[in-house]
Amino acid sequence: MLFRDDGPSVVLPPPPPPPPQPQCGFVNLVPQHPMHMQFPPQAACVVLPRGAFLDAEVRDVWAANLQDELSHIAALLPHYPCVCVDTEFPGTVHDSRTPRHLRGPRESYALVKKNVDDLKLLQIGIALSGPSGRCPVAWQFNLRGFDAGRDPHAPASIAMLRAQGMDFATLQQFGVDPGAFASGFYQCGLACGGLTWAAFSGAYDFAYLAKVLGGGCPLPDTPEGFLAQVRALFGPAVLDVKRLARFCGEGIRGGLEQVAAALGVERAAGRAHCAGSDSLLTCDVLLAMVDRFFRDNNVLVHAGAIVGLV
Repeated sequence: MLFRDDGPSVVLPPPPPPPPQPQCGFVNLVPQHPMHMQFPPQAACVVLPRGAFLDAEVRDVWAANLQDELSHIAALLPHYPCVCVDTEFPGTVHDSRTPRHLRGPRESYALVKKNVDDLKLLQIGIALSGPSGRCPVAWQFNLRGFDAGRDPHAPASIAMLRAQGMDFATLQQFGVDPGAFASGFYQCGLACGGLTWAAFSGAYDFAYLAKVLGGGCPLPDTPEGFLAQVRALFGPAVLDVKRLARFCGEGIRGGLEQVAAALGVERAAGRAHCAGSDSLLTCDVLLAMVDRFFRDNNVLVHAGAIVGLV
């Protein structure tokens, strides 16, 4: 299994197995499972673009290269068992008169469910990390199926995504079928249950993933049912990086960009509101948090707590 690139490349051996004493407090980030027993056989070597360990790459995934890129992810997961995810979707069409900070878990989840049930997912970003650091490649899965002329959406959100470079005609013509993504997700090892998953303010991210992996079926009716579904799909180690920010020093508030700035973390590649780039930034923010604030504490005590739903 190879990472191919049109430019000069170097052949690197597979990443080394996790060291006994991981750096950056990573031992507190991933449950200790026999990971090597839960994945397909590894590739003999991995080819990365020259300089990939210096400059991160966001790799677009379309229908034509879906299987190749899922094979690459399968080969890397044993060495990078922490998965940071971000999703892009056509905004929200349902809202509440209750201010966000006054909504309880049931009202918050009811809005998530209404919007996710009615709307279609556009992009999924996945970035990986492990004891040796963050994988230099993140993946941006571009999904087909959304038609702005037919499907419900928030016009302002669609305009913003277009301004950030999203081409909806290209998504429709060359994008990944959601069913094919779901099948590949289960086959490549992402559903093994022994990984750590993370998202920033992840209610919508995990809800949209749950919808795609469930074949488009409606989400559970209650927040308790949804959290049980999340645990069944992604395992017990599910983190919300926005929630973790509250426990960093005296607490860090704001969105992903604000939290990254407070930690001195810069965007490694891509643009905001693109799923691959945002998953990469989420990954770097999480690693910075673990290094500075959770080195001697088990960050997994916060697992399962998704902002707004608990």
